[in-house]
Amino acid sequence: MKTHVGYFASFVAVSVFTLFLDFSPILEEASSLQAGIFNGFLSIFDIVQMFVLGPRLILGVREHHAKLVADSDTATGMTSIAFQERVHVSTSSSV
Repeated sequence: MKTHVGYFASFVAVSVFTLFLDFSPILEEASSLQAGIFNGFLSIFDIVQMFVLGPRLILGVREHHAKLVADSDTATGMTSIAFQERVHVSTSSSV
């Protein structure tokens, strides 16, 4: 469970950083060198988010869900219902 929480926190951090740089006036006031550095970091973080954090987050959540489903079958303690063979019972027609 700890791994997908870490991936989720990283995913959120990159998303917040992306939104901050998209809507902040830092890039407008910065020199072209600073704007290029910020855009370079943003590109690297976006690629890491798309190809590492996103898929690992999805796989981690799927794995956690599969463990929960597998453990839920053993934890219920329910026994399976055994079906008996049908037996034909004749009734008298003189009622």
